[in-house]
Amino acid sequence: MSETPESRYDLYRLAKKQEKNGRYDEALESYAQALRVSADYAHAWFYKSRLHLNLHQYKEARSCAKKALELAPSWEKHINSIIKNCDFQLKS
Repeated sequence: MSETPESRYDLYRLAKKQEKNGRYDEALESYAQALRVSADYAHAWFYKSRLHLNLHQYKEARSCAKKALELAPSWEKHINSIIKNCDFQLKS
């Protein structure tokens, strides 16, 4: 990318692109940057949670999911499935 992304949306889109291309560490950092710009960005919390889950980073996934749920309670069904999955994996 020739320009430095500045908005939370730019950073989010960059993270999604990096994730799609298998650049997971970079994607996590881009999600984190988006959240530093805007800590109330529920989409970034949610997708960061899903990526952590896919990487078997259950504590991180659960933490991000809980924050997403705080910000977007209407997404409860989707977010609770992540939290339940993490709880199951952490108990195993």
